[in-house]
Amino acid sequence: MSHTVRQGLFTLVVFLGLGAMYIAHAQLGSTDPINLTIEPSYPRPYQIITVTPDSDLIDLSASTVTFSVNGRVVQTGTGSESASIAVGGPGTVTNIVVTATNNGQKYTKSISIHPADVALIIEPTSTIHPFYEGASLVGSEGRVRIIAIPDLRNSKGVQIPPQNLVYSWKNGDQILQDSSGIGRSVLTAAAPVRYRNATITLTVSSQDSSVVGQASVYIAPADPLMRIYHNDPLLGPLFDTALPNSITLNGSEDTYRAVPYYFTSIPSLTWQMNGTPSQTGQDITVRPAGSGQGTAILDVTGSSGTLGQSANSTMSVTFGKTSTGIFGL
Repeated sequence: MSHTVRQGLFTLVVFLGLGAMYIAHAQLGSTDPINLTIEPSYPRPYQIITVTPDSDLIDLSASTVTFSVNGRVVQTGTGSESASIAVGGPGTVTNIVVTATNNGQKYTKSISIHPADVALIIEPTSTIHPFYEGASLVGSEGRVRIIAIPDLRNSKGVQIPPQNLVYSWKNGDQILQDSSGIGRSVLTAAAPVRYRNATITLTVSSQDSSVVGQASVYIAPADPLMRIYHNDPLLGPLFDTALPNSITLNGSEDTYRAVPYYFTSIPSLTWQMNGTPSQTGQDITVRPAGSGQGTAILDVTGSSGTLGQSANSTMSVTFGKTSTGIFGL
């Protein structure tokens, strides 16, 4: 089994929750004969939304229901049938009017949708090797930064400066008051414990609440792991590919480097040879003794006493084997 750590395997997935605010207007005073449900509630630019009418006052099944978008009729039917509508691009306003005609009486509900776009980037504080091309994963109870990149625009299509927006952060159903406010686009917090997850939701709005976007990200702590790499005397650590669980020592000695992944702090590393403690530290140099052939079991364990994190990696090293390749290679 290969222990190669590839970029694609541990690439952090960034979840995008993109949204907009819609404003409803009724024509019949304080009691709305028609209610509209929008899904998703916070559309992103060019997204197709589902608009569903409902009413407690009139029988929609006996009514003719018409959907209009920016003055153009897009669907006519009866009952609570939904309509699929594409909202406009950044900075546009999509005006939707739903009219129900029942016994010659017309009832109207209108909404205005301002699409908005919000992205979240996760920056965990966890261990990886210095040339790792992927993104680190979140360590249990480790520090993590979540950075918001909003794109909210006014009705003229001009982007609202991110520092002027209002950011409201939530952990599950709990509002994080101390981390919310105008310009508070970065959240720094402790990740949940192992086997527990958290959903962070961010609502971003203009100060007059005319445009609102929303984003969510799922935080799931990763189990720490260890990988062993060949440490070449001339080229240094060969981080492209981790060593498999069985290798052959062809020269008189070889050096290996252990790399801990996804620990919240740098762990202590302990090497064992055939079950006997050998040394500590990132590197170990192996030299076969005598002229015979054999196999040794090399094991490295990383442990962090602060949070109780631990992981290990084991491989067998065969030595004293005579090469049979061309020119002795």
